[in-house]
Amino acid sequence: MNKRLFMQRYRNLVLLAGLFLFVLCLGISLFVFITSFFSDQRQAVKAAEAFYQYEQQADFGNSWELFHSSMKERFSKGDYIQDRSHVFLQHFGVDTFQYQFSEAEKLTNYQVTEDIIYEEVYRLMVTHIYDSKYGYLEIRQPVIMVPEKEKWKVLWEYDN
Repeated sequence: MNKRLFMQRYRNLVLLAGLFLFVLCLGISLFVFITSFFSDQRQAVKAAEAFYQYEQQADFGNSWELFHSSMKERFSKGDYIQDRSHVFLQHFGVDTFQYQFSEAEKLTNYQVTEDIIYEEVYRLMVTHIYDSKYGYLEIRQPVIMVPEKEKWKVLWEYDN
């Protein structure tokens, strides 16, 4: 009788330990999923995707709104809309384009201007793919995603 009671308790203990491990693994998986889903990197990439979806639809006014303030100083909204439309739609003879991103690379202490340095930004390489009247074209451009007023904004790299 003692052996039977021992085996029953042993099975219950094994089932309880298995259940505990299952719940623990589920909790860890859920934690990892939630933290990666709401991570800064993911949010930055989502903002870049929104920008290029607007660009892809030739909605340059809405894409301009996702620029970092230093980009808005470089291009007025009207000039940006006119230039993008003129160059890409009229000169290239395309209605839209495809795009691809590289993996987002985290950069620290990124200097936007002499006075502005960000602790953390993300750099993506975006490849624009055009089937134009001049043939198949690819343009690669580095894009920096910068936090501004608690939102991720688009910044293009310039030498000057």
